[in-house]
Amino acid sequence: MEINQLKAFELVARLGSFSKASRHLDVSQPTISLRIKELEKDIGGFLFVRAGKQMELTDLGRGFLPYARQALDTLHKGQERAQSIKEGKRGEITIGTLPTFTTGHFTSVVREMYNRFPDIDVTIHTGHNQQIIEMLYDGFINLGLITSPFFNRDLKRLHTIKEPLVFVAHHAHRFSQMRGGSYTVEEVFADSEPYIMTDWSEESKHWQRTNMSFGSDALELPPATALEFVQHGQGTALLTESMVSSLIENGTIVKLEPSNMPALYREIALVSLDREQSLAPAARSFLETLRSGGWGRVP
Repeated sequence: MEINQLKAFELVARLGSFSKASRHLDVSQPTISLRIKELEKDIGGFLFVRAGKQMELTDLGRGFLPYARQALDTLHKGQERAQSIKEGKRGEITIGTLPTFTTGHFTSVVREMYNRFPDIDVTIHTGHNQQIIEMLYDGFINLGLITSPFFNRDLKRLHTIKEPLVFVAHHAHRFSQMRGGSYTVEEVFADSEPYIMTDWSEESKHWQRTNMSFGSDALELPPATALEFVQHGQGTALLTESMVSSLIENGTIVKLEPSNMPALYREIALVSLDREQSLAPAARSFLETLRSGGWGRVP
């Protein structure tokens, strides 16, 4: 039993004519007749009987018609779904990202992805750089967001996001009460009580150590812990803008603006084991969304 036979049968049943069905399918009338005969062999009896100029269904044909239509409808839905997957409108994608890159920019990307492609199932896993790389090698995730630079030659860089790093303090901290530009970076390091050092990259870590005076009041903490210290009114820290943007907006913490503050960034790379051209359509849709939003672009 072939799909073309089912299509011919359904059309003849609906139009009541072999000739009309042949014109609709753009094939000859003998071709329609042959398809119906071959289908009748599989069914085991006649499907149509002539009534004047019309072809009418037999009892066997009437009994078979709903199932033929259901089969054709299922096939049509399958073709539509396959086309949607091919176009990147449906599918599944699993992404690994850093615990410190799950808010702000990343949330905006995932929300935009959902709004643009609601039929793509997105699953997120978190881990540190090496864990994300291992998840890629194990096939557990399709894409990974890791800090750059990285030195695994198998990984293909698909996109780069540069997140600004900013000094922050509790709204009641003394530096928060001072006008931006009226104090220096060196004063922040010396008088934060304590200054909380965080490790975002070799460049940012070196810059922090270079500006810290010997014996200064300082702690080295993970970013999430550093943020909690600041929220409780203890010290200042260099954190990513995405981590603190909502807290700055609601006034819980304040962005510090020393007069000699350089532009510092944490660089995030979207990586895969596949080149862009080889990505699954759903993964290409995520990459397109990430690029189109302008997140992390630096003027």
